[in-house]
Amino acid sequence: MHELSIAQSIVETVEARANEYQATKVKSVHLRIGEANCIVTDSLTFCFEMLTSLEPLLSGAQLLIDTVPHRAKCDRCDSEFPVQNFIAQCPTCDEWSHHIVSGTELQILEMEIDTGICVAT
Repeated sequence: MHELSIAQSIVETVEARANEYQATKVKSVHLRIGEANCIVTDSLTFCFEMLTSLEPLLSGAQLLIDTVPHRAKCDRCDSEFPVQNFIAQCPTCDEWSHHIVSGTELQILEMEIDTGICVAT
C-alpha cells in the first residue's frame, strides 16, 4: 500500500509550508493525481485522515482530489487519445506513442489555512 507513504509525504510537506506561514490550522489540502500513478484515492484519503488526526495543526483537514486522465498524443497522426491499461497505442493509426500528455501528475495544488489573524474591513 504505497498510499500510506504518499500520504506521509503530503502531510510532511503541508505541515512544513503551514509552519512557514505561521498557520494555526490547516483546513484543506487540494491535490491533482494522474490515473497512471495507480493511487487508490479512498486509501489515500483514509491514510491522510489517520496521519492528520495525530497532528493538531492538520487535524480535521479535508483532502480534495482532482483525478487527471491518462492520455497520450500520437506522433504520426497528431491525435490525442486515452491510454488504457498502460497501452499507448493510437486508436486512429495504430502507432505506438511515447508522448504522454497527462495522467502522471502528483501535485499539491493548494492548501487552505487559518492564521488566527483577524483583519477588520
